Amino acid sequence: MAAQGDKYTYDGTFEGYLCAVLAALRSGKVPVSISDRRTAGFTDDAINVTTSFKDAQYLYHMISVKSSAEVQQMTADYFLTDSTGLEINLYKMIFCSLKYGARVAEDYKSELMRGIQMAIRDLYREAQSLLSNIEFFRGEEASCAVINPHNLVLPLIRKPLLKREELDDLIVFDRRHCLMLGRKGANDMLTDIRQISIKLPETGSEAYEILWPAVKDAKFDVRFAGATSACVGIPRDYEPLWSMAQ
Repeated sequence: MAAQGDKYTYDGTFEGYLCAVLAALRSGKVPVSISDRRTAGFTDDAINVTTSFKDAQYLYHMISVKSSAEVQQMTADYFLTDSTGLEINLYKMIFCSLKYGARVAEDYKSELMRGIQMAIRDLYREAQSLLSNIEFFRGEEASCAVINPHNLVLPLIRKPLLKREELDDLIVFDRRHCLMLGRKGANDMLTDIRQISIKLPETGSEAYEILWPAVKDAKFDVRFAGATSACVGIPRDYEPLWSMAQ
């Protein structure tokens, strides 16, 4: 890789991260860091990258073209893990996949790739375990649950949860990542709610009392301005389409 370069921040979305990686790749220098602005904040000594759906889609597509669909999927999956050094490790994998092609996925001698493969396996194991053991509070109008997973598993278990026939309207709130899955009638959404000023529920009954009143009166709005994984074709329908504005 080239000489060390700049610090970058992104908006916390996968698309935003891909844009930061693309900016670093175009600079020809290895980034000092890539950080989530929601936790790191804006800094004068960093390049605060603006999310572009077009740029994110371009890089995501090129990962598949230059390497393989497997590496492309690994990129999306690893981003959902709570791994130490995730942003830089994923940058290195993307860099290597663009330079060396599909064989990076089978480089079992690489400590980096072994760590990424193990993190992705842990992600899917946690998702499957949680899906089998999640407990709902059954309110009069909706079923609600609060989870606290190590990894960001809610995008992975979204569709199986929504297909459960015994559940009607529902809320599943990931307290650790401030991510909420909700369904009201024929509509559903998955969105980050950390910017909404409410007490965060700790139990399913609290989720029913605190979140459901807002959810059932919320407006579904496909004009949502946030970045969505659907924009770059990630096969997990991670779409924050529910506006909480009255």
